[in-house]
Amino acid sequence: MIMTASRLRTADDVRLASATTDVTHPIEPTGGTEKYNRAINGRPFDVADPQANPILVQAGSVCGLDFVNGTDMWHPMHLHGRTCRLGSSGPRGDTAIVPPRTKTSVFFDADNPGRWMLRCHNACAAKPG
Repeated sequence: MIMTASRLRTADDVRLASATTDVTHPIEPTGGTEKYNRAINGRPFDVADPQANPILVQAGSVCGLDFVNGTDMWHPMHLHGRTCRLGSSGPRGDTAIVPPRTKTSVFFDADNPGRWMLRCHNACAAKPG
């Protein structure tokens, strides 16, 4: 059966508890299918300064990420070093599939201090010149 993750439910023994969210960050992946112009919140990744434009999360907080996809392509958004809950009782994982022109929300406990990369898992190749 083919279905979206929102129709799945996490087993009780591994479910992340629902909690009041302390902060929710809007995350807008951009980019088209015609050219390699991917960005998050309007900012492409900067190889010269990989720590530029961080999304700050307070240690110990419950954080929400609202992935708002205004594009015509699917965006599998991946948060390294974390597992997130999709919705209030949804599955647990580190990647949320965000269909075109939709919003998908995930939640996690900020109990693992560090710098964690957030990226789209789409593999892209530049067209030859």
